[in-house]
Amino acid sequence: MKPPREAVLGCLQKYADRGIFRGFGANVDRNGNLECRFLWHAPETHRLRFDPRRRTLVFVDLLPGVPYPSEMDRALRAYVAGRNSEELPEHRRLDPAKANAGCRNRAGAVSIEVRCLDGDFEYATSRAVKLVNEVFLDFLAGPYDGYMIEHFGAPEE
Repeated sequence: MKPPREAVLGCLQKYADRGIFRGFGANVDRNGNLECRFLWHAPETHRLRFDPRRRTLVFVDLLPGVPYPSEMDRALRAYVAGRNSEELPEHRRLDPAKANAGCRNRAGAVSIEVRCLDGDFEYATSRAVKLVNEVFLDFLAGPYDGYMIEHFGAPEE
């Protein structure tokens, strides 16, 4: 079994090698956290921090301009919390024995966090990436088109 930081980095590097993440870069900060930056769903660089002590992957300030409290903030929290639901197909849900997810809103910038519960860091990493992908392609699509246009320069079609 790989050390946690190596497992997370290896999983993320596979996304970069397949061209899903562009401009991928990673380093370890002075606290031992893995800090990654890459382009993906937005014209701005995404930041992902892996804290091996807390066993968490955090997409830092992923969604800017989400007021707290707001309808969008509440709906996003419910959406993310619902990813552990047995009602979702297995390939779309987080196994509650392996990982859980949540949101933090600090000064209107939402971060999404996935915590590894069982030591399977490759599972937690791949599910964190899939969760963020679903936030952009499922949650934000449609009802939040205006948000996508304003904050991410999505086309006005």
